[in-house]
Amino acid sequence: MATPTETTWKLKAHTEAKHEILRLYLQAWFRITASKFRRVVYVDGFCGPGQYQGGEPGSPLIALDAAPSERTTGNSEIIFWFVDEKKKRIEQLRDNLKRRPLPPHFKVTVEAARFHERFEEILASIKGHGDAIAPTFAFLDPFGFSGIPLSLIQRLLACRSCEVFINFMADSINRWVESPDAKIRQQIVDLFGTRECQSLAALPTGERQRAYHALYQSQLRGSARFVRYFEMRDDRDRTKYYLFFATNNPLGHVKMKEAMWNVDPEGDFRFSDATNPGQLVLFGPDHPAILGEILRQHFSSMGSVTGRAVRRFVEDQTAFLKKHMKPALDREVEAGRVIVDPVKTDGTNRRARTYPDTATLSFVSA
Repeated sequence: MATPTETTWKLKAHTEAKHEILRLYLQAWFRITASKFRRVVYVDGFCGPGQYQGGEPGSPLIALDAAPSERTTGNSEIIFWFVDEKKKRIEQLRDNLKRRPLPPHFKVTVEAARFHERFEEILASIKGHGDAIAPTFAFLDPFGFSGIPLSLIQRLLACRSCEVFINFMADSINRWVESPDAKIRQQIVDLFGTRECQSLAALPTGERQRAYHALYQSQLRGSARFVRYFEMRDDRDRTKYYLFFATNNPLGHVKMKEAMWNVDPEGDFRFSDATNPGQLVLFGPDHPAILGEILRQHFSSMGSVTGRAVRRFVEDQTAFLKKHMKPALDREVEAGRVIVDPVKTDGTNRRARTYPDTATLSFVSA
């Protein structure tokens, strides 16, 4: 998407889907973190004016609405940091915020600045004082690819309980990677954190975009235990960007997958403006068969495993959720490809067609 020249602009369908993922995840994230920590931080690095031309809320207002309006612990404080380098957008956001009463435990900072430069200063200040950064969720949604160098993402993910949700503008990178402007080419290198991205420019256009996606995913995995993405397409069904989520928290990973499944029940983790949102499940894939095959490939050489091992694998290493595990295992048991011990590891009997953590399963090799 080209960078808007106006202060506010029209909301597009893929942006609405992006915001729905953000809203669903933040509702869970705020509820969980604010109940455990005295202070939590939401960062919106390219926040915009807070509202679209049609009056729809932008990401700052979505975040404020998602946060609990009452303290969840005696000292809980929720810090919102909204930053954008466009001063007119910040002025508009300040006007929007003036019309919204905020709870006393919401601490809102609005700044006209370049995100990466300002955030570098904040991280340096925290390190200089020897303090630990509070649990932080950073939503980084730039127009283009500048201002989110991988080095900064790595520093954030190295902090305890910090997560990032990044708009990776694959289409924009694809169009500018061979720019004659050395500054633009360096911004792309900084985004990836490696010059390996430059060698991918020789690939055909279609392959190049997929290669960029794979390289960025690999780079994030160097700093995060869990990395998920959601593909966004335009009204001509062309890939525009990927939303990458990176965390080291297993529960955060599960909650983000739940948000993505809510937006795309087909499980492709893909949204297209060419898709009718009311008809997302007309021809969905056979999820039990897909997950069943994944489980067989992973566990068939291991002998007996516990239900807990299967659940943790599904939650941590696949795109599926715990709720998808039962229909997949039902299918495999009926086909004789999985045998489940009627007695659980604690000595009690297992109910038929259930797969608790204490169950013992054996995947039959083909």
